[in-house]
Amino acid sequence: MIERAVILYEGETFAVEGSWLQYEAPRPSYAGNGLARPGADRERELIESALSQSRGRVAGPSGAAAKLGIPRSTLETKIRRLGIEKYRFRGL
Repeated sequence: MIERAVILYEGETFAVEGSWLQYEAPRPSYAGNGLARPGADRERELIESALSQSRGRVAGPSGAAAKLGIPRSTLETKIRRLGIEKYRFRGL
C-alpha cells in the first residue's frame, strides 16, 4: 500500500497518516446460527436444535456441527460441558 502511494504521490514530501500504521486485529466471524458467544441456556438450545435437525449426528455435511458452523471437536466439547445426551436425538 505504501509503495503504491509513493508511486502515485505527486508532491515533493511523502507523508503517512498515523492511522495507516495502526493494526486492528480482525474479529473472528462465526458462521451458522450465532453460536459465537451465547449464554449457556441459548447455547444449549442451539445445540439441541441442531442435534434434533441432524437426528443426533454431530459430524459430516448434514451433522449438527456443520449446521452450527463450528468444528466437530468444538461441538463435542460443548456437548460434554453442557451435559447434553446427544443419543436421545437419534430417534426423533
